[in-house]
Amino acid sequence: MSIQASANGKQRERFEGVHALLLTPFAPSKEIDWSLYDRYVDWQLSHEPHALFAVCGSSEMECLTLQERLELARRAAARAGRTPVVATGNVQPDPDEHAEELQRMAETGVSGIVLIPPGSMGEDQSRLENYFARLAEQSPLPVFLYECPLASPRLVEAAVYGRLVSQHGVAGIKDTTCTPEGIRAKIESATGGIVFQANMSYLTDAVRGGARGIMATTSAAAADVLLAYWRAEQAGDAEAVDRLHELLVFLDGVLGKGYPATAKYLASLRGVPMDPLTRKGKSANESAKRGMAVWLRAAERMMKET
Repeated sequence: MSIQASANGKQRERFEGVHALLLTPFAPSKEIDWSLYDRYVDWQLSHEPHALFAVCGSSEMECLTLQERLELARRAAARAGRTPVVATGNVQPDPDEHAEELQRMAETGVSGIVLIPPGSMGEDQSRLENYFARLAEQSPLPVFLYECPLASPRLVEAAVYGRLVSQHGVAGIKDTTCTPEGIRAKIESATGGIVFQANMSYLTDAVRGGARGIMATTSAAAADVLLAYWRAEQAGDAEAVDRLHELLVFLDGVLGKGYPATAKYLASLRGVPMDPLTRKGKSANESAKRGMAVWLRAAERMMKET
């Protein structure tokens, strides 16, 4: 293992907990509304998440230029202060460009780099392992993996993940197997790595089974609820955990009706005047909007009681 890989492993603890995913607000022209993005980042930080995840699927990163992705990360890092920011650093279509892209992303001031499986590379797990190992060794920052739906197949075998942690300093992974068996296999394969949970249905099982962080779409407009859940878990408050878990599963179902447009609409209901425009063609219909409003009323009542 390289010196850098060893150093990356030692920094893992600061990334544990709830990562608030960041949306990208667009003006009617579908250009990025930079002033609103700054306001939205500040709003997310006001909830005091453990970290921010800029340049992610929720950011519509596949629909953004490299310069836009770099600027999103730079602005988030500049506003975050002591709060860690991670950002995806290998979105370019050509994997041969990823080493340079990673280095440029690292120069934005973020605290960690996220890597997704490129294209169909996951069909050959040996090749995927070598690819991740090479970039992790070159990275000046801690590296996290993300089983991103943009890739097909997107999953990283548990044994591959375990070796990347133990031999190449990879710090953790956002698991999207969305099965108890898949989550448990990741946790058991690398006890030193952080497994981030994304699925709300299995959230409690995952956290109690050893997942040490959460990266979920619900955090894009309701990070405060996830943080309340995390605190309740740490305090052993089973009653609060059950109530908050129900609320998060409810939100997850409603968000699915046009995400990330639905999350943008929810953010607007909560005080960030974000238009539900997306570049990826998603929209929030009237049924989804009504669902967001109903969820918000329920959340406001429950958060007062928790």
